[in-house]
Amino acid sequence: MDAISIIASSRRNGNCKQIVDKITEGIIENGGTNNIYFIEDMNIRGCQGCRRCKDLDNPTKCILDDDFNRVMEKIEEGRALIFAAPNYFGEINAQGHLFMDRFFSMTKTTPNRLKDNPKAVIIHTYGASQGHYDEYINSRTRRFTSIGFDVVDVLSVGENKPSKGDGSKVLLKAKEIGLNL
Repeated sequence: MDAISIIASSRRNGNCKQIVDKITEGIIENGGTNNIYFIEDMNIRGCQGCRRCKDLDNPTKCILDDDFNRVMEKIEEGRALIFAAPNYFGEINAQGHLFMDRFFSMTKTTPNRLKDNPKAVIIHTYGASQGHYDEYINSRTRRFTSIGFDVVDVLSVGENKPSKGDGSKVLLKAKEIGLNL
């Protein structure tokens, strides 16, 4: 399986990146590839609310010409998405929110919903105790399914792991996800 990873964290070697690297190991061992992108290096604008994507008489994909549309085109070509974002103060960080904000152009009320239900893995890291934000993470994950993703795994990783404490179970699970993707 070929995948694209979108990392919302600005920490280049933080928890999100460490987990994505382990998933990548599994993908490569299984003969696939994974291209990793950091949102802060991409040109992605927030939704402008123009509603052109909602015009059913003249359907169009999001009219913003930026990296979000290019990533989604690659995913439609048969790649899986791995999305990793930290939660800060109970919410997904700003970079992650910016990326997901553009899902508005791909809802059921547009002609732009993803075709063929590409696979997705969702990763959220946070400093609170393990499981503390699971309800929030599950509500965010539903946004991925609402635009056509088949979410095959969700990693809710608390307690600042794998950077702090024993993150070996998390990293083993991440590699397993990559092998099975």
